[in-house]
Amino acid sequence: MNPARRAALRRAVGQTAHHRRPLGIIAAVLLAVACVRVPPGDEGPSYYFGTLQSRPEKAHLERSKGIQVAEMQISWDRYEVREGEYSSQYLESVKQELDRFQKAGLLVEVSLGLNRAPSWLYEKYPEASYVNQNSDRLTETPNMVFSQTVREKAQGYVDQLARVIGLDNFWAIRVGVSGSGEFTYPSDGPGLPDTKTYYWAFDKNAQSGARTGRPPTVTANPFPGWKPGQHTYRGKAFTKAQVGEWYDWYLRSLSDTVNWQIKYYRSLGYDGFLKVLVPGMGYYPQNYQRTLDGHLHVDETDDSRLVGIGAGFYKTLGQIHDRRNVQIVPTSLVDGTGEPRNNGCAPGDRQVDIQAPPGHVQTSWSSVRWISRIARQYNFALLNGESAGTHVSPYYPGVVAQAARQMKSCGLQGLMWAFERNLYDGTPGSSLADYSAVISRYN
Repeated sequence: MNPARRAALRRAVGQTAHHRRPLGIIAAVLLAVACVRVPPGDEGPSYYFGTLQSRPEKAHLERSKGIQVAEMQISWDRYEVREGEYSSQYLESVKQELDRFQKAGLLVEVSLGLNRAPSWLYEKYPEASYVNQNSDRLTETPNMVFSQTVREKAQGYVDQLARVIGLDNFWAIRVGVSGSGEFTYPSDGPGLPDTKTYYWAFDKNAQSGARTGRPPTVTANPFPGWKPGQHTYRGKAFTKAQVGEWYDWYLRSLSDTVNWQIKYYRSLGYDGFLKVLVPGMGYYPQNYQRTLDGHLHVDETDDSRLVGIGAGFYKTLGQIHDRRNVQIVPTSLVDGTGEPRNNGCAPGDRQVDIQAPPGHVQTSWSSVRWISRIARQYNFALLNGESAGTHVSPYYPGVVAQAARQMKSCGLQGLMWAFERNLYDGTPGSSLADYSAVISRYN
């Protein structure tokens, strides 16, 4: 495995997370046009360019250089300091930051911070913790998958934000599950080796056959008590088909968490973009079959760890129910993958069977090319993209232009640059001037 692909795989399992998902051709184009949300009286640019970890003090300068979108992060743990008690001081700082972005003329996409829960949630509600097959508890990101209590508390927090700020102030809301806010289970936690494979489905609710405690849309574990790698269950041989049934349940439960978020934001009247964040390329069907043959044997390989966190995007993107204004966002542009490196999409990509891709796809396609192909297979008309960041693959002269070429060739609506600070800190190829020059060529 080449170094770039290995780094991208490690990115997907969270070790380098920055914080940090057939219509006919005419119908797809019409849907994309109908869903694009632009300011009143503005036909909108060809592409939307923005920054991640944006700072309000840079807002006016960046808008003057052609940047249109700022990312804003709101922290659940900083706002709801005790259950039902909210910090007015923190709220005021959030309002001021939002106001500065908007006065500069920037669209604002927001991370509402559901993946960063306050400490009281874990203290009052033990089921808020994920538990893996080794009985390790994770309290760095809340168990939105198997705990109905966590979902209800998160909804209470979002309800409060909707009342005091208004979700319609945001051009887009970021959707995810993991500690980095992306579409996977968590990878590891403090004190746990980051080279191990973990399956986070061993808390009380995940193992119980009763509905109590588990979200009503998450079905019961088909084989409670079984653990990956075991070849028997309750004194009998455990078949490969049964392993597959268990793992399908594990993935559906993860996808249900994304569906719940999308449905809930819609229930509050939000009609902007919902951005489902997809890290790296995940695992491929061939990798999954090998892991399945070993009864999901737990080892230290990248493939095993990706299966453990549910990074089977060729499966899970198809489990997202709502397509309206839902953007699939590969967070892996210019991550160094592919041969040639950081290649883009091609018209013939549509002929590739995502359930049985030829070998050259896994060895030669970039991450964004593979995720874009999956998204198109499942009829997502809207895609956006993010650069992977220097912690995944070093930036270099021409890197912004290469990211923009990937964006255009894969039909993405825009590009969010990771990170804003890299526009000012001397990172090679990633200056504000570099970014502005590329923006001017595309808009």
